[in-house]
Amino acid sequence: KDGTDVTSLSGSNYVVSAGTYGSNSQTTTLNVKAAANTADSTYTCAITSDEHRETDKGTVVTLNVFSVSLEDRTVTTATDQTITCTLSGLSQDTSVTWIDPDNNDITDTDTNNYVINQGTLIFGSKAATLTITTAKIATLTSGDRFRCRVKSSLYATYSSDVVKEMTLSFLTLGNILCLISFLVLSHY
Repeated sequence: KDGTDVTSLSGSNYVVSAGTYGSNSQTTTLNVKAAANTADSTYTCAITSDEHRETDKGTVVTLNVFSVSLEDRTVTTATDQTITCTLSGLSQDTSVTWIDPDNNDITDTDTNNYVINQGTLIFGSKAATLTITTAKIATLTSGDRFRCRVKSSLYATYSSDVVKEMTLSFLTLGNILCLISFLVLSHY
């Protein structure tokens, strides 16, 4: 990483899997744990081959890091409610998948219950929204959890899903009874 041999670092932030040799190729994988994966970094995969008389032949790999946030919300049941999954640090656009409280992917064809807006990538950030209709809200309970799932579109083969979860709580309004007394004064 940036000139440091990560295979010699103590701890378990970097896990190297040498892979197996076959059909004249070998794929070595470096897994970078979250604790060491906090900012964009450059790694060099250096190989040595006795057969081909190569020493420290390197391939540069860039690890781009992006962040995802989804905040808990307290909402009313009287109107449609919108939750937002915010992404930043993107090098290119990527889609957001919304997941309902039953752990099912929400599709954009379920317009009776949801409206999905993927948002627009502007300067490496975007806000994707999920609007939950009042019809759907009526079937939910306070404490239900929604999730947004994101996967790098630039490195889709090698990146894992990033899933953020939020809790939807309902604002409970009690009935308030106001008595207004009118004082009628009569003048005789």
